[in-house]
Amino acid sequence: MNPIPTLSYLAWYCLLAALLCLPSACGGPRTATQGELPYKKLLQSAEAEVAAGNYRAAADHYRAAYDQKPRKKEVLYQAAELYTRVRDYRKAANAYQFLEANEQRWPLLGLQYGRALKQDGRYEQARRQLALFRESYNGADRAIVTEIVNNELAGIQLAQRGSETNPAVDIDRPGRGVNTSTDEFGPVAVAGDQLYFTSTAGGQSRLYQSRLQAKEWTKATVPPGFPVIAEGEFGTGSFSPDGQVFFFTICSGLTGEDATNRCEIFRGERNTAGVWSQPKRLSPEVNQPDCNNAFPYVFFAADGRAVLYFASDRPGGRGGMDLYLSTQVAPGDPTLFSVPQPVSAVVNTVSDEITPFYDAEQGILYFASNGHPGYGGLDIFRTSRGPLGDFEQPLNLGEPVNSAADDYGLSLASGTGRGYLTSNRIFEESKTNTTETDIYALNFRAGRARLKAMVYDNTTGAELGGAEVILFEISPDGRATELERRSFPTGVYDFNLQPGSRYRVVITREGYQRAEYQVETSATGSTLYGQPVFLRRSATPQEEGARTQVQGGGNRPPLPPPAATPQPGDQAPVPLPSKSPTLAPAAAPATIPPVAYRIQISAVRDFNPTDGKFEAIRAIGEVQSEPVPGKNLQRVMVGFFTTSDAARQALLRVQANGFPSAFAVRYDNGKRYGLVKL
Repeated sequence: MNPIPTLSYLAWYCLLAALLCLPSACGGPRTATQGELPYKKLLQSAEAEVAAGNYRAAADHYRAAYDQKPRKKEVLYQAAELYTRVRDYRKAANAYQFLEANEQRWPLLGLQYGRALKQDGRYEQARRQLALFRESYNGADRAIVTEIVNNELAGIQLAQRGSETNPAVDIDRPGRGVNTSTDEFGPVAVAGDQLYFTSTAGGQSRLYQSRLQAKEWTKATVPPGFPVIAEGEFGTGSFSPDGQVFFFTICSGLTGEDATNRCEIFRGERNTAGVWSQPKRLSPEVNQPDCNNAFPYVFFAADGRAVLYFASDRPGGRGGMDLYLSTQVAPGDPTLFSVPQPVSAVVNTVSDEITPFYDAEQGILYFASNGHPGYGGLDIFRTSRGPLGDFEQPLNLGEPVNSAADDYGLSLASGTGRGYLTSNRIFEESKTNTTETDIYALNFRAGRARLKAMVYDNTTGAELGGAEVILFEISPDGRATELERRSFPTGVYDFNLQPGSRYRVVITREGYQRAEYQVETSATGSTLYGQPVFLRRSATPQEEGARTQVQGGGNRPPLPPPAATPQPGDQAPVPLPSKSPTLAPAAAPATIPPVAYRIQISAVRDFNPTDGKFEAIRAIGEVQSEPVPGKNLQRVMVGFFTTSDAARQALLRVQANGFPSAFAVRYDNGKRYGLVKL
């Protein structure tokens, strides 16, 4: 088996995110019958796909091979690495979770698993995994690895608490005029209604343009007369203020296991008739040989010389991609630049800094980094020049600019309050995966208020998931109208509010006393509200049952009293091999919980719920079936459990009663999430 090259975290992004997700690299598997192939054939196919740069197909082949031979952990590791490479964080985490630490084979497994969880938005699980890895790692590079892990943990804390850096921002995903089923990235805001960007539509990375007309983006087209990049792939670029000079990146576009990709910065211009010149490569001071030089941003000094920010992985940097600054040497030679200097020691880190954007009027530098505490992978930051001219400590722009996925390439349209960025985030119903990169529009002038805080156990101080939060609006006459009620699987709850309004926030959770508080938002909006809530455990079942209903008007019924009987899955753990008749079998709950677990014992073509072989486990939970999508099979499932502890105990009992191969499956809001290791 050919090993997959070991890559530093996000190193492949640093060759331009576009080139790493061409259709061949991020496309799905080429065959629909891979699960039916024999083990050796699956490995051969996986290796061939890796060599061809078809990483998603290779990952699926490796995962299918592991499913046939679960003892082949090295095959599962290959799948996990490749899922990470194509940014399918969920599948990567689902693979990493079944691997055990091995200092010789995969010493950074805990870090890799924690990062996959973090970028999948599972912050609390990521926090626990990263903290455990930090305590157990004893490699020779422990100091730097500890620094990296601490940075990841600081980012998780930031994400859980929320940021007030840019609370007054609305974000939207432009439709088909801009975004397609392939990758779009590198937005360049020429004006508030005109956008240049890069797309891999058609199998090659090219420059496109679109215009916002009547709130709709026109169908993207290639700019008339723009030179065709015959060899290599177009990356990202930056226009001069008059739109006549364009600095941009061309990368070799090579893929595959042994490919060496290299990016360089070019300069092109067009005359008043709109005719483009052939692009010219910048001098070797910028395009240092054997290095990647990319993500240019240009502005012009008072004397007309170009000032260039860009990213490079050249020797002498702090690590990964760093940001550099270079100035045109003489007006007569537009390609000759000075020796680049690192931007700042407080900006560059041991990880990656890319996609600079400099607001010369405000003296603010925007950039993306995975080396500063962030919400996921790459996040967007800003830094201002201090009194001595150096940049100050960067600030994370917070949500919704940043997300658990990768966010980079911020471009602002001067004087409009609008901006654009690149992200592979999941976005409402219009985008449900993280393997595709799109462009998002930002409105920085949106006035709004937001409620975001956390729920804790008052006794242990631990984050408390599973709470229901009910939001009421209080009218000037004191009348309370229920607006929304939602359950949150983690301890974080989050609502959008209106400026200049009063609200009542009610937090309930089974087994705990109710808590509530009021919020009054500013008339100008643009503020983050909320306070941490510490719920006290109910002293007795009678106390829990005596919770009062929320008073006040509203269109929905008040809070219902708790059920008189225990909820499914919340029974006390039962030691093996007990089959205590005093425990009711776990049945499907009346309402879908935010997080639930079931035990899967097999997959069969014909399911008979009265089969005697299921008799021993009926006391553990209801035996039901669910279809396997795309196959003539039924999964045989046992019970519904609302806590991982209850599911763990049920799994042990099922395994001890004749089904040793049974495993646990997690469901999020009723949707099957996948196998979990309890």
